Amino acid sequence: MGYRTYLEMLRLPHTLFSLPFAYVGALAAGLRDPLDALVVGVALFSARSVAILSNDLVDREIDALNPRTASRPLVTGEADPSKVSMLIALFSALFVLSALYFNFLCFLLSFPILLAELSYPFAKRIHCFPHFHLGAVLGASPLAGFIAISNSLKGLPWSYSISLALWVAGFDIIYSMQDVDFDRKFGIKSIPSCFGESFALNSASACHILSFLSLLPSVRGPYSLASLIAFGAILLIENAEARRGKYKEAFDLNIISGLILGLGFMIDLI
Repeated sequence: MGYRTYLEMLRLPHTLFSLPFAYVGALAAGLRDPLDALVVGVALFSARSVAILSNDLVDREIDALNPRTASRPLVTGEADPSKVSMLIALFSALFVLSALYFNFLCFLLSFPILLAELSYPFAKRIHCFPHFHLGAVLGASPLAGFIAISNSLKGLPWSYSISLALWVAGFDIIYSMQDVDFDRKFGIKSIPSCFGESFALNSASACHILSFLSLLPSVRGPYSLASLIAFGAILLIENAEARRGKYKEAFDLNIISGLILGLGFMIDLI
């Protein structure tokens, strides 16, 4: 109970694996100032917190019906919905202020980013492709890091961003395989619940192949090349595990692959 419950709700490992992606964009734009680096981290942490908390808040009633999510704090009563709403507002303000710290362009773009994050929980109630909604949100992090430092829309790291979006979409398809029967019963839309498990697994594999290929133009040196090779190897293992029905184990590999991918590219840019 208490603050630890809310801290656990932030799922810090999920934020940790996504931090390097914003820094790849920022370093590509010439990041050198330690204070700028700190604020980039604050911005990404705030944005991820908004996304995670808002998803749990909106989904709390449906989560109560799902055995896999029935122990979440908003379901059990350990967390107060009003306090979670306050945290969402606080982290949203912190994200906008972090964007304003850098430049007015970042400030303006912070609002559509927040809208995309806050609307994600509703996407899976509307269409069968919420995985790409989530992918687009996380894929925007290197673009945001680049714009923060450059104050420009020129030279954006599109290949890296597209690769991240496809990677996230692919592993979210695999993640949603855990709930395919539940989702069909309660009208939650996803590629597995709409099109079947075989199509979903093939879609995840296609996303990951395209993600790997999209990264090739972003390789800048030996570390990014090594991380790309390791990333590809982990993707092969992840998809093999998913095809064995080990969806949770497959999904958990993404924390490792994300850190390897982000850090390798960061080192080559420093």
